[in-house]
Amino acid sequence: MADPRLLADYSAQLAEVTASSELDQRLGLYRVFVKLYDHHRWLLDEILDLENTPGRTPLNLSARFAQGVLIGNQVCLVTNLVDDCTQVFTQPQAVWTIGRDRRSMIAIADKRISRRHAAIQYVENQGFYLIDLKSTNGTYVNGEPIRHSIRLKDGDKVRLGSLSFVFFTSRVNKALQPLSSEDLAAINLARKEGQPTSDYPTLSDGVCSSTAIEPETGLTDETSMFLLSRAEF
Repeated sequence: MADPRLLADYSAQLAEVTASSELDQRLGLYRVFVKLYDHHRWLLDEILDLENTPGRTPLNLSARFAQGVLIGNQVCLVTNLVDDCTQVFTQPQAVWTIGRDRRSMIAIADKRISRRHAAIQYVENQGFYLIDLKSTNGTYVNGEPIRHSIRLKDGDKVRLGSLSFVFFTSRVNKALQPLSSEDLAAINLARKEGQPTSDYPTLSDGVCSSTAIEPETGLTDETSMFLLSRAEF
């Protein structure tokens, strides 16, 4: 017959091991939480906002983007960060400011974004740069904070405050050959056959207007001087 005292000692040791395992697991989860909070604080803020905002659409994170496009001597920024609509922005000085201020070229209504948070600038023969304008909550590229500026690469993940988007850049422009008349005729026929008739409803929500986008106005003297000072780093 087993000694009750030995059974009690074994049970106590087993309880200590179990408690230690649970403590290690909790410490591990805490470390993961701290790392997540340090590098992806915006994600936790979004979760908290979801809890406090009834009826809000869950995290719309995957569709936001900005793309720098260079065709010949024309430079433009294509993005859907404004009004949830893809737009083309041209700017005479190839600089696009981003901030909460309505005067920003890319104006974002987000309390975690500074009034004058950052700028994207194209430098000839170098590429597109992301420049932090002394923002309060910082500017991050691929999870790492930037001190002054960084040259953007295709596919970089950018975060400004709680705003996250992917930056793309077109490095190669290719002029394609024209289609044969047979292929073009087949495509036109397929398009006409697939056009909706008046018997079917058409989707109009979320479609951008076709009005032309005028070039942005010039930078303020303050912003221009700040960008020049950042270029020294």
